[in-house]
Amino acid sequence: MRLDPAGFPLPTRSGRARASRGLLAAAAGLAVVGAAGCGSASGPGGEVAGRVTIAALANVNDAPIYLAYKEGLFAAEGLSHVVIKTYPTPGAAIAAVQSAHADIAAADYGDIFSAESQSADLKILADGYDATQGSLEILTLPDSSIKAPADLANPDNPNVKVALPDGDILPNLLKQGHPASLEAAAATEVLSNYVANAALNVDWVPMPESQEVAALEHHQVQAILVSEPYIYQAESAAGAIELMDACSGATANLPLSGYVATAAWVRQNSAAVADFRAALDKAQSDAAMTGEIQKMLPGSADMTVEAADMITVGTYPTSTNANAIATTFNLMSGYRMFQGKSLDLTSMILPGNG
Repeated sequence: MRLDPAGFPLPTRSGRARASRGLLAAAAGLAVVGAAGCGSASGPGGEVAGRVTIAALANVNDAPIYLAYKEGLFAAEGLSHVVIKTYPTPGAAIAAVQSAHADIAAADYGDIFSAESQSADLKILADGYDATQGSLEILTLPDSSIKAPADLANPDNPNVKVALPDGDILPNLLKQGHPASLEAAAATEVLSNYVANAALNVDWVPMPESQEVAALEHHQVQAILVSEPYIYQAESAAGAIELMDACSGATANLPLSGYVATAAWVRQNSAAVADFRAALDKAQSDAAMTGEIQKMLPGSADMTVEAADMITVGTYPTSTNANAIATTFNLMSGYRMFQGKSLDLTSMILPGNG
């Protein structure tokens, strides 16, 4: 299936972006299979024999690798055969790398750090996607009894339920008094400014992010935590309003996802690592400087082009900033979200890309 249909363009409304209708390749197991250009091109590591398989999600976060694929950037750097396989969740993408069904995974940092705490032995090759204002929000309805962030954890109103995307929920955390995902941790951190430790008392209701808007409309929950395109869908279809920006203050510009591989694969494929990073850097630079990434943003199957004009897109870093990634790491560590071994972030981040 093509992930590069014609007719993309984009941003408006404080960095909000446009994508074309019906182009989200989000079905589980859908694969983008093919050679990203074949021939004698070479790059930092020279031409690599065989395939490099990248496990990714068909979402805004991972759009640069589809851009690199489409524009032949992998081939230009020496990777003559690249396969991108899409997976339904970041955890599934990481599992593909762990089981050698893929070489590199694009994944949420929450899943990356959780997997590493279970002895996954992962290396962060590059930073992928950072939050920006309006890219992750808690929304409610105008006529809701929830009027302020503090109402989410008000003991006088114990029936408040907040929908939480279930695709990034980490193992064994949902009922242990910790935020259950990186998104939940970001929201909890911001909410703590209003209610201190009571922020941990939010009654999260996990569900597919695609179902959260309907759950809000039907009053099954009083608020929803969502990213795009569901923020705009909730605002336009349900009249939802922002209650709290989950990536603001201490969580502003929070790194949300990156690219990882196993330490063993990195040791055995240094040329492929160098070539991948060079191609990704070019793609993310194009995203930042020329707007080319806009042509790769997949749209939601139930969203019009007009609605897609208003999607908020985060940022694609053109280098890997260990201090920035440490913000995400420390957020999760502070909420005791690592349930396995202790982690050494410095050893996880592969040097030479920043």
